[in-house]
Amino acid sequence: MGFLAPLFLFGLGGIAVPVVIHMIQRERKEILEFPSLMFMRKISFHSFRRQRIRHWVLLLLRCAALLLLIIAFAKPFFRSSILATGFNGAREVIVLLDRSYSMGYNNRWDIAKDAATGVLNDLAAEDRATVILFDNEAESGLRSITNRASLTSLVAEAELSDAGTRYGPALKLVEGIFEESDLPRLETVLISDFQRVGVDSTSEVNFPEGTILTPIAVGSSDAEMSNVSVAGVLFDRKYFSGRERIQVSARLTNRGMASVIDLGVTLEMDGRSIETLTIDLLPNGSTTVDFSSVTLGDVPMNGVVRIESDALPTDDVFYFVVSPGQIVTVLVVGSSRESDNSNLFLTRALGIGSEPVFDIRTITVDDFSASDLDGRQVVVLNDTRSPSGQAGRSLAEFVETGGGLLVVTGERSVWPADSPDLLPGQFGTPINRLSRGGSLGFVDYSHPVFELFSAPRSGDVTTTRFFRYRPVTPVPSATVLARFDDGSAALTERRIGNGIVLLWASTVDSFWNDLAKKPVYLPFVHKLVEYLADYTPPSPWFSVGQVINLSSQEIRLSARGGSAAEYVVVSPSGTRISVDIGENTEFIDLKEQGFYEIHNANAVDDQPLMVAVNVDFAESDLTMVDPEELASMITGRVGGERTVNTDSTRFVSAEDLENRQSIWWYFLIGALLLFIAETVVSNRLSRTVMSTD
Repeated sequence: MGFLAPLFLFGLGGIAVPVVIHMIQRERKEILEFPSLMFMRKISFHSFRRQRIRHWVLLLLRCAALLLLIIAFAKPFFRSSILATGFNGAREVIVLLDRSYSMGYNNRWDIAKDAATGVLNDLAAEDRATVILFDNEAESGLRSITNRASLTSLVAEAELSDAGTRYGPALKLVEGIFEESDLPRLETVLISDFQRVGVDSTSEVNFPEGTILTPIAVGSSDAEMSNVSVAGVLFDRKYFSGRERIQVSARLTNRGMASVIDLGVTLEMDGRSIETLTIDLLPNGSTTVDFSSVTLGDVPMNGVVRIESDALPTDDVFYFVVSPGQIVTVLVVGSSRESDNSNLFLTRALGIGSEPVFDIRTITVDDFSASDLDGRQVVVLNDTRSPSGQAGRSLAEFVETGGGLLVVTGERSVWPADSPDLLPGQFGTPINRLSRGGSLGFVDYSHPVFELFSAPRSGDVTTTRFFRYRPVTPVPSATVLARFDDGSAALTERRIGNGIVLLWASTVDSFWNDLAKKPVYLPFVHKLVEYLADYTPPSPWFSVGQVINLSSQEIRLSARGGSAAEYVVVSPSGTRISVDIGENTEFIDLKEQGFYEIHNANAVDDQPLMVAVNVDFAESDLTMVDPEELASMITGRVGGERTVNTDSTRFVSAEDLENRQSIWWYFLIGALLLFIAETVVSNRLSRTVMSTD
């Protein structure tokens, strides 16, 4: 026998207390009146009878009770019984419980928790178990334990999340626990609705040979199972009488096989109900609902689109934040010729922009002055000479303090030696490619200007034909973003101070190339100006599982705190999170659906930034994968047992042995029974002595 807390055994010395009590002579407390003894001789008297132990049964009961109590506190355990079994039948059991929001369909979650509790209650005494809760991530409680109370408590306290389903992270965690286990039988129980959307993440899972995976499906493959969700919103911005108005359109999807009739759809803005419409949805169909236009103010507005709740209420609501239209101010400086039409394509293209809106002002280089730069974010020198004198110095200061400059070369482009040192490179005499024309041979699609064209079917800028362009020799600090097919730089970038200068080696009209006639012209011009203005479009919503950086420029400006160093984030559930920028904790993991509030703790008049977060609507597709098929994909087969060397010695910790056996309970109960018996015997002996006296 071993003891987990052997120091308590020093308490065995307390057994001497009952013996001492029994050996102590007790004097009578009764006072007897007697005549004077002055004439009697004094004789010594010894009470040997009272110094002998009279009640051996009572003494043994007290000593035995103390002995059992001390042993109970020392927590004994037996090694021989454990070694005799050899743990040949012990199992390493892992319960995987899916808590993604699709498990909230009807009563799936309650069924799943009951199933997990049933698995834990059926564990044998020598089995070790782990409970893993998973959605798109996975987390476990205490691993490989035998304490059933802790395991069942974890299941009872588990709650649904707002995330989607990914089996991969949870199964990889199981794989790691199995690799560390030395038990002969490895089993995992997967409790889920087995959505097909999460299957792709299981490709790299490799369980040990012989692992048993038991799937427990809580979903239903009933073809009549239905679910309607708000899949997203679209905005249409218009300006009327100097005010911005926005029309919200909601996309609704019916995932069921039955039609939906007269479904109520409501738009709320800043907590007020704006409009409620009713729509019909065909089986497995979708539709768009257009609400009435709403006038925007000077601050962002919180919006919500709701539908009547169904069996899966989580995807019946969509949150968003509508910011006032962003305006990028542009100054286009052209040639001094009155009949110049070189600005026509550029101004028309920018005039179409709505997100952001481009505020365009056009002047000639002769009229250009320092005051024209007030309130402007981007300056375009379109096929003209550089400003000179005070105007040139003001332009250089404008760039250094954060302004953007686009230099477009053409027939009239001149940059004298006394002009500000702003160009990314020196341009030379135009090159003629009059036959078939040249094209772009290199494009840096990782740059924000060209990133839009990197996706398939998003437009191809290399199809543009260039019949004339100027050769550019970049300066050492410049970066070439695009080159013509002969290697000459087409678009060159240079950073000066806080500003950016871009040099385009051809025109932005139809004189030297056919770019203005291509579908890519409009987005290309917009991206050029947006990049120079350092424009970041506000995100109307994020998805659960995304991470936002509170130190980003968008968050800082919106929180009205400039470069403040502390934020307080309030989650949709009311949890408050303090964030100190610069302590590597400025990233917030968006785990809840709803509105997050970001407060600038150092601002005097803090207007919180509202961040809308929605669930991943891929989870709304309740299509199931066959559980047995998924199990065979992971293990190669369902069933089997791993072969291990049962003769090898396995180290078992004293804590594990004591926790499995819990012998101290028996000693404690025995001590309690002995104390009860001691009380009964003591009372009877007391009555016997009193009756004798």
